[in-house]
Amino acid sequence: MEALFIVLNHEAHYNELLLALQEAGIHGGTILESQGMAGYLAENFSTFKFSYLGSLLNEGRPYNKTIILVLDKERTEVAKNCVRKVVGDLDQENVGIMFTFDITSFEGLTK
Repeated sequence: MEALFIVLNHEAHYNELLLALQEAGIHGGTILESQGMAGYLAENFSTFKFSYLGSLLNEGRPYNKTIILVLDKERTEVAKNCVRKVVGDLDQENVGIMFTFDITSFEGLTK
């Protein structure tokens, strides 16, 4: 099993991605409101020397969406392909990030 973390920097992709995941048979997961560190520092500390840069990087969006899914390796690849299809190239600047962690143990996950 793996935990797939998807951080979306643009809410425009959010609904479309959730629908794509559902259509691919991926149900369940956790969605969190999240915020990038640079954006937080720019917003909350006037002494942050990159406050202008932080606000540019954040493009007026104070929050991101973080989706956490627990899937077997095969389903993880399906989910990652949904992200690539909806969001596009994650290597583009300020689009988002996706990463996995191996899970060696869990409890309370139902099918």
